[in-house]
Amino acid sequence: TLSGAFLVAYLTGDEDTYRMHVFSGYAALAALAARVIAGLTAADGSPLRFPRPSTEDLRRWIVRLAAGDSQARAGRSPLIPWMAAALLVGVGATALTGAVADFVTLVEDLHEALGEIALWIVVGHSAVVLALHRLKRPRPLGATA
Repeated sequence: TLSGAFLVAYLTGDEDTYRMHVFSGYAALAALAARVIAGLTAADGSPLRFPRPSTEDLRRWIVRLAAGDSQARAGRSPLIPWMAAALLVGVGATALTGAVADFVTLVEDLHEALGEIALWIVVGHSAVVLALHRLKRPRPLGATA
């Protein structure tokens, strides 16, 4: 829901499709609000609970990857919480400033700039997901990356 709403809002930002842009922007904001509520109220261990980013876990994981530890490739990446946080902040700020821009036109340029930044966060997230998927693929003995 959130990714679709963001994509539609991004692609309909011109004058001809402004109503669709506003509707999908509010849909993204509602989906984000629901996700934040779920992330804050979910029980420990729930997949809905927000993952906690950790620089130390990320550093250790990178060291293990560099050392060729196959378990580091197989396990859950500590990049995931960082990407989740970046997406929530980037898309959330974009959606929130869009809602504010409906009433305070001075915020429109900020909203547009945040939308461009959020798009790159989404592209970065997609690249990380693909790279992590590639890391998990089994490699034949003796094969290099």
